[in-house]
Order: sequence, then C-alpha cells, then structure tokens
Amino acid sequence: MGKKSESKWTKLKIMRARASLSGALPRTSLFSRRSFLSFLSRYSKVIAKPASGSGGAGVIMIKQKKKNAYLVQRGAKRKTIRGKQSTYRYVRRKLGTRYLIQKRISLAKVGGRPFDVRVMVQKRNGSDWKVTGMLAKVAGKGYIITNVKRSGGYVLPLSTAIARSNIPNSSSAVINRLRRIALLAARSLSSYYTAQRVFGFDMGIDAKGKVWIIEANLRPDITLFAKLRDKSMYHTIRSYRT
Repeated sequence: MGKKSESKWTKLKIMRARASLSGALPRTSLFSRRSFLSFLSRYSKVIAKPASGSGGAGVIMIKQKKKNAYLVQRGAKRKTIRGKQSTYRYVRRKLGTRYLIQKRISLAKVGGRPFDVRVMVQKRNGSDWKVTGMLAKVAGKGYIITNVKRSGGYVLPLSTAIARSNIPNSSSAVINRLRRIALLAARSLSSYYTAQRVFGFDMGIDAKGKVWIIEANLRPDITLFAKLRDKSMYHTIRSYRT
C-alpha cells in the first residue's frame, strides 16, 4: 500500500464517519465557488484553510460585517470587501490549489484573545490510547490563528486558561469532554493510520463550553509542552517516543 493521505480532508472524513464524533466536527467542505457562497450565506464567520500543511499557514477568515460587506483577515492583515462575488474572487486569488471551507468556531477567549487546546494522545505497543498532555494555545494580539510561533501567542496550563476565560462550565467538566472526544478521535483515525502511535489534536472550546475538533496532526510539535513551567507532561510525552 502506498503512503496514506495526510490531508485534513481525509482525516475529517474518517472522523465524520463515526456518529459519536460528528457533533464535535465543524461543518466543512472542499473549497469551491458554490461551497464558499453557501457557507457565507449560512454562517457569520467562515475559515478557508489549506487541505494540507500545518502551523496555521494560509488560513483566511471571512466575517460578515453588515449586509453585503465582508471582513477578510489573513494573519494580522484585514480588508473589507463589498459583495459575496467580489469577496469570493478576492479570497480565491489568495488560495493555493486545494483548500477547505469551514464554519468558524467562536473560540473562548483569554484577555480578549481566542485560544484553542492541543491534546496529545499516544499509545505504546500492546496498550490502549492515552491522553498524555493538554495545554491552551492563546493567539497573538490581532491574530485569528493560535499557532504560537506564527501569531506571537503563548501557551498556558489548560485549567488556568479555562479559569481566566468566558467559559461558563467548570474546568473539570470541559477537560473531561476534551479527553473523551480526543480518545474517540484517536481510535477512529487509527483504523486508517494503523502504524500511528501519536495524534496531536487541535480542539476548540466555544463560549458555551462545547468542545470541537479543529484539526488532527500526525506529527505534532511537542516542544509546546516544554514552554510550560511544569515540565511533567513534556517528559511523559517524550517517554512514549522512546
């Protein structure tokens, strides 16, 4: 068998096939003129992102400001465009070959900045999947993406981020939901990526405390965990790789 596809679209389809995960996946489609216009009519905020790649590269947010006016943001740059068709043409010119269009999750915020959660799920030969690390990635000022390096953001212990955020639920309830969904997702993906021993999930918590899977990474960067003052999760994650 050849190399298995690592595209976000492939991983999404695998996860979407499991009924228990479908409610945790933001509505997503392959980018086309038709899907773009449909998503823009249905949602106040949408994201266009590459079907492959990582680190928040190439992510564009489109947000309806008022009737027939749209804010397009890439990195920290923003531009307002009038009309859906003009917005589509502008965004299309910025895209590479294969892109996805996705409903934008209104992420919970710390200090006015959105954050998402990196959840590490790992296994050793002969053992079941286990959550080995969780932390919050807070976006840099003015950015929509939470990639720490790209946006100039920072990491926080997850319980600290939840306590400082606008999430109404207790941190333990939210963390338990994140853990349960991440384990379900790892088991689902491992039926296709059979040699895989690690997944790094980027997960979102919205302002109501609902948990979402934004992305699944096959080669997650573990150095994020070395940035935390408490290095115990970093050491646990590394111990699974030896």
